[in-house]
Amino acid sequence: MAFTHTQACQMLKNARRRGRLPHAILLTGSVHAGTHQLALSLAEELNQARADSPENLRHPMCRVLRPGSKSRRILIEDIREVEPFLSLRAEEGSTKLVIILEADRMMEEAANAFLKTLEEPPPQTLIVLITEHPGRLLSTILSRCVRVDLREESSALRLSEAQQLFLPAVAAALPLLGSDVAALALRADFQALLAQRKEEITKRLTAALKAEAKAIAEGTDIRDWEARQKDATAALIETEYLAEREQMLELLSLCLGQAVLLASHAPDVQALTPEIHQVARQHSTAELLRRRRALDQLRTDLNFNVNEALTLDAHLLNIIGNISL
Repeated sequence: MAFTHTQACQMLKNARRRGRLPHAILLTGSVHAGTHQLALSLAEELNQARADSPENLRHPMCRVLRPGSKSRRILIEDIREVEPFLSLRAEEGSTKLVIILEADRMMEEAANAFLKTLEEPPPQTLIVLITEHPGRLLSTILSRCVRVDLREESSALRLSEAQQLFLPAVAAALPLLGSDVAALALRADFQALLAQRKEEITKRLTAALKAEAKAIAEGTDIRDWEARQKDATAALIETEYLAEREQMLELLSLCLGQAVLLASHAPDVQALTPEIHQVARQHSTAELLRRRRALDQLRTDLNFNVNEALTLDAHLLNIIGNISL
């Protein structure tokens, strides 16, 4: 789900005070949504460092990386420059904080070098990556960060048609979190709704194609045109299908995210269903975050054209079922 800056800030502060702040956080969203401000809030929380922008952040325990060079890329040299800082011992009561702006602009060589830091993070260290394009990051980097999606405070929550149809299935599964049967049932509901939506999309776009063909058919041989348009229509069907699949997964992420906020005692959480309150009472914040990371991994894997059914089977057991996390 996407959090407001206020919600995310409270959640991370609560995690820090319980000693559960992760070593790497990925903030996604625009500057207007508060990604930069949230990073600065963490700098103040951890090191009493205050600044009005990341560029003006000056503190012995804070470093900011941003794209440089003529190509506006983060190069391996930039990563190497911060490594000596990470190897230092943090000042007492402080945390070494590295903020990486536009993290998606890391060159592959730089990303691979940075991955080593994420795999073996130095003690008393927090790395904050900020991007509007998380899909451009290496999947290995994504899997090693706790992702926090931000939305603007004024952005009202609106569910798409597919999300509204999927919500009852999610609401039924949430109280059974930890049950493999519930995971399999949700997978069946998910696939059945997707199949139904794809059939409706196919009928609608195919009918539109036929109507367009009829409109231009008078006195014209349109066989070649129609063959070309069938390919284009097939591509449109697939695009809409994948978009609705992502919307449904985003709904599940939203529900788990609201449960995380409620479990963290964040203010002003308007839960989509009463079942989310039940989940927040029965499961720890750490467990809910791990299940949400499993959902992020599912979404990442589905983007690589893997077998959809097998991928859902494997990951939904981690998201909903009784698999050891």
